[in-house]
Amino acid sequence: LRTGRSPEALATTLPPSADRFWVDLPEERARGRGWSEPLPTAEGIGPRDPIAVSGRDWAGEAYSYVFLLGQERVNVGGAPDPEPAGRRRGRRKSERDETADQPADIRRRVQIAARTLDFQTFEIRTRSPDGYGLAWTPFTPGGRGTPPTPAPVADEAGKPIASSCPAPAFETHGLAGSISIVDRTYHYVYTDVLPEDCGLAPEKRRTALYLRTSQDLSAAKVWSAAKKLAAPLPPGSVVRVARAKGMQRWAVSYTCQRPANAPGGPVADICLQYTPDMDLDGIGALTLYADPVEAGRSPAYLGLRSGGDGTGRYDRSAHFWMTDAQGNLDTPAIYPGKAGLLTWLDRLAPTASGRDASTLYGRPVYWATWTVRRIGAQ
Repeated sequence: LRTGRSPEALATTLPPSADRFWVDLPEERARGRGWSEPLPTAEGIGPRDPIAVSGRDWAGEAYSYVFLLGQERVNVGGAPDPEPAGRRRGRRKSERDETADQPADIRRRVQIAARTLDFQTFEIRTRSPDGYGLAWTPFTPGGRGTPPTPAPVADEAGKPIASSCPAPAFETHGLAGSISIVDRTYHYVYTDVLPEDCGLAPEKRRTALYLRTSQDLSAAKVWSAAKKLAAPLPPGSVVRVARAKGMQRWAVSYTCQRPANAPGGPVADICLQYTPDMDLDGIGALTLYADPVEAGRSPAYLGLRSGGDGTGRYDRSAHFWMTDAQGNLDTPAIYPGKAGLLTWLDRLAPTASGRDASTLYGRPVYWATWTVRRIGAQ
């Protein structure tokens, strides 16, 4: 987890800084054909997509929590069989042998967590020595010793918060989202693959928007059962939800494509809509995408133009926005009239060094603000 202090720093590649904590998960992709050198270890499948939010400060809790997405292996002995059990009997021996030869590194995303008092030192959510209970294990800074092995965050039934569909290590999807506190309740809104699409190739799996709630992030069983808010959404959709700044509405930002008749044509952008009130069902009532949904096009695009590869192509990856400690929209004091401050990374923009060893690290990060005005009686 790396931190910045000024809005100006958001306009450039993030500067080097000390890692606050890390956990012992695989980090390096195997070297493929044609590579003259290994990929950097940072280009890996370690924990990502951090969400920081305050603990129950209304009850005197001093901790803040950081939720991240890790990956766990599924069926280490071989890839899961996508066929229903009733269809296996008639398969030929050659088909069974081909399945057995598939790669074994199949994974599923899981949510893990850490807590901190000062964002300098952290404790990792782990299992107690008996393997069943919950413990918070301090992380020793400076790379000394073996880092703790995180335990997945559990729901009210005691099941790990895990993505719906297994996939090869670098093709997993699901659980990325945001956490917002409203009326002393934590609202975790995220996308995940529709279970009925698990048999499709990872890049073709449609997603849905889900909601889980919690009253206490330190509990052994943190989140409620998942409630579907909206579906279907395009494959790989990323959606953020938070209470709007200064309004009793939900703000919803999401990855999208501009319509074909928009300036610049159908290029990647970020879309933004507001609900009419704080009713959670209003999130699902929004029309996020035009038909056909798989195209990901929406008239609610922001028209972001920064970055790109010089040929008119843009990428808007890992977008997020500035929030207060409770995960709701806020802006720097120098922008009091703005409704929000949005950040995103462009994987297509050139790196400062000119090297393309990573599609993620070293790419420029951009930011923008937006304003909202009332129209008619809305």
